[in-house]
Amino acid sequence: MILKYGMNPNQKHAEISDDESLRILNGNPSYINFLDALNAWQLVKELKHATSQPAAASFKHVTPSGVSIGTGIAPDELRSYNKQSGVTSNLAGAYLKARGSDRLASFGDFIALSDKVDIETAKIIRSEVSDGVIAPGYDSGALQLLKSKKQGNYPVFEINPDYIPNAIETRQVYGFTLKQERNNLSIDSSLLTNIRTHKKDISDSALTSLIVGLITLKYTQSNSIAVIYNGHAIGIGSGQQSRILCSELALIKANKWYQKTKLNYSEIIYPVDKKLSKTDKDMLHESIRKEQYQDHIELAEIKDLCLVSDGFFPQLDNIQLAHEYGVQYIAAPMGSIKDQEIIDLCNACGITFVDIGARLFHH
Repeated sequence: MILKYGMNPNQKHAEISDDESLRILNGNPSYINFLDALNAWQLVKELKHATSQPAAASFKHVTPSGVSIGTGIAPDELRSYNKQSGVTSNLAGAYLKARGSDRLASFGDFIALSDKVDIETAKIIRSEVSDGVIAPGYDSGALQLLKSKKQGNYPVFEINPDYIPNAIETRQVYGFTLKQERNNLSIDSSLLTNIRTHKKDISDSALTSLIVGLITLKYTQSNSIAVIYNGHAIGIGSGQQSRILCSELALIKANKWYQKTKLNYSEIIYPVDKKLSKTDKDMLHESIRKEQYQDHIELAEIKDLCLVSDGFFPQLDNIQLAHEYGVQYIAAPMGSIKDQEIIDLCNACGITFVDIGARLFHH
């Protein structure tokens, strides 16, 4: 299939091999659309398999802005997502939360959904600025709604959920061909049994969140850190050369997410002289959040707050920062010369640390 252009408009030729497992139901997708769609689909497919819950991912530039499974949404949290009424579809709720992790970052996202798209989910997608969606199927009414976006040019992908790619994957860089075995590491509760700290108990909520976080990082550009609460990746720090920068990004984003859920939206005065778009409202909410809370750490109020890492922690600073923000559970591989110091610090901070025994680098 010929695409409209490559990574950038000056890269005139772009194509993808035709395969009946992936159908383009609408739109003229780009090279980047496919990169986002195929990475995001793997993520939500694995989340659905691991948790038995509908899953959604909001992708930008081949890494997630937010990820969630279909757990409940509190009223204050719902308002922070620019939604006044509740949702009855767990799939719709999963996408609201995934996009709501960082609504400004998710502007123009590519959406991945683990389940057949219903009309309620399609209505939410239609009301947001996004670049396309991939899912295993669509209700007829939902598909018609999505086809109406972008003056009929909205990319809609349908993928066969039973499709299994080749065990060996190939890519070319600067004319050289690289091959490797796909990362088929199965992430489930069996990966979370090697608890290295004095605190051994992991609540059911935290266990689910840790699984969500690890699967998220499996498809996030390394280095990467995710902060998860209630099956929802509320802060993701990725693509940094320093792991502490990833931790800072993830925790700061998570703290901003929580601050926005605490705003009193009934007291916000919106301009009456013009109609505000959702993005205008998101920017207004962000300015109010910044004015009211600034950098004050509110996140420590949350119970069962989890942090996961795609590689080992080389220094104690990541643990110190996690403790400052109220993290209670950490899952990561070990392999640092400071492993014992890290475990000692977790014990002192009352953090439960799980050695997952596997690295999750993704590039």
